[in-house]
Amino acid sequence: MKRHRAWAYYRLTVATALILVTSSLGQDRVGQDRGGGDPRVAWPLIAGALSRAQVSGSLSYWGRCGSHMWRPDFPKIRPSSDSSDSPLEVLQRAFADDTKMRVTQEPGGMIRMAETDAPSDLLDVKISHISFPFAGTDQYGPNYALWPIFSTPEVQAFIAAKHIGLLVSPQMPGGSGFKRVYGELDNVTVSQALDYVVKIFPGFWVYENCPAEDGSSRAVYVAFLEAY
Repeated sequence: MKRHRAWAYYRLTVATALILVTSSLGQDRVGQDRGGGDPRVAWPLIAGALSRAQVSGSLSYWGRCGSHMWRPDFPKIRPSSDSSDSPLEVLQRAFADDTKMRVTQEPGGMIRMAETDAPSDLLDVKISHISFPFAGTDQYGPNYALWPIFSTPEVQAFIAAKHIGLLVSPQMPGGSGFKRVYGELDNVTVSQALDYVVKIFPGFWVYENCPAEDGSSRAVYVAFLEAY
């Protein structure tokens, strides 16, 4: 299948892949001055650190995503001049200017990069059953796995009840070729489902919380970025 060189946003409902609605969750000014990290620096730095250690990770933070954007807005990050350290040390140093960011490593090797005030409510939603790939599609790559995750009744109900604006990017540049996600998951959270995908497509998943463009509501951007 021909891969596009530009990232695309799609509408996500039960049959599509982008929902954009307004939200009033008391996050009025939170995140307004967050983000601003150059993706040309951040993505290669994070991917390189994970790739050298053959581990995957996740990145949860506040930024400034919006329907006009074609790439994620990363947290503030400083370039790293020494790649010989462990990925944990490299990433802790890279995010040293972000006072809210905590970088930890789990026993299995997974690197968690998370701002302490980034809401995890959507990530914590419990899903009774997910089937990969999404019924009726023949798409490949990790970001198409967002369809079966975010089209589940539990996630759709939560998004509707909380009026969360959700932006997901189901296709990005990468080297995954014709690989796709297969399998069945039962009784997992959204974050556990995202972890399942990065076991198949090593890299990191992005969960970016943003104020809406009117400054009074919250949106969420989700994507997979491959590392190796």
